[in-house]
Amino acid sequence: MFSFFKFLQKFFKDLKSNKGLWFTTLAVISVTGIFLCLYILTNMTESVSKEVYENISKNYSKNYKNRVLKKEENLKKIILSLKSNEELITNIENNNLVTVGDEITLFNDTFKKTGFTKTQLSFYPVINQVNQYRNSINTVINSKNRIFGLEVLLDGIFYVYIEPLIKDDKLIGILELKEEVHSFKAEYLKDDLIFMFLLEERMLNKLSIATRGDNYREVIDSVYVESAKYDNQFFGKIIEAGKDEYNQMIERGYSVDDTYFRSAQKVSDINGNIIGLVLIGETAEGSGSFVNIVDDMTKTVTTVALGLVISILLFMF
Repeated sequence: MFSFFKFLQKFFKDLKSNKGLWFTTLAVISVTGIFLCLYILTNMTESVSKEVYENISKNYSKNYKNRVLKKEENLKKIILSLKSNEELITNIENNNLVTVGDEITLFNDTFKKTGFTKTQLSFYPVINQVNQYRNSINTVINSKNRIFGLEVLLDGIFYVYIEPLIKDDKLIGILELKEEVHSFKAEYLKDDLIFMFLLEERMLNKLSIATRGDNYREVIDSVYVESAKYDNQFFGKIIEAGKDEYNQMIERGYSVDDTYFRSAQKVSDINGNIIGLVLIGETAEGSGSFVNIVDDMTKTVTTVALGLVISILLFMF
């Protein structure tokens, strides 16, 4: 060990005696140290940025689930108020379908007048039933239990709340209250956020020809958007980025570009089948955008840390 230190001492003495070689060696070591530290700092800040984006994406996902639960609660309250309407229940029990139909129409007109334009009430008679109903309605008829969830229907994509009406232990009818999934767009807009629903291609045939028409545009990888209801630039950037970036967004749960941050989560229908994707995002423009805040923060940290590294290296030599 002692001989090793003597060797190093002699080596540095000889190196210092050759001024050109000495300063060249110092320069190489300094530059190498700076680039090594810059590489480490860059990877560290990228890791921090990724963690921030992942946390924001998880928060968006949680927020969406909470909004869905709140929607279920709101629809439930409306249904409960209808069930307490004795006149309506009596007409349903007596199978006065014309009168019940008029009352349902009146309720729907009231929804529109009070601003609930995407909410619709329907009634399904079960006394002397002659019509065939879809699976979710039949499920409620057979189980006599309420259900709530997302469904692709002939007239659009809805969150539906289906309630059995039971009088004296006898099923007398089914009430359904539904609200378009696109109604979330207005809710998120109030918080300066962007909402978008992408529908899988295989679900398009559940929509009527009139509803589907030319309204749905392919985004990427067999998912479609009702283009007239959403920001073209928001999904246009996804198309522009390509299939690989789209798949990465699905895998990571988010994507970031020069214009938007997007959180992405798959959504299931009332039967538990994946039917599409919900995107929640915000613009990256403006100093108040968290995307710019994260970017500025990482740049500042990198610059300051790099300056300290350079100062330390210069001081050492």
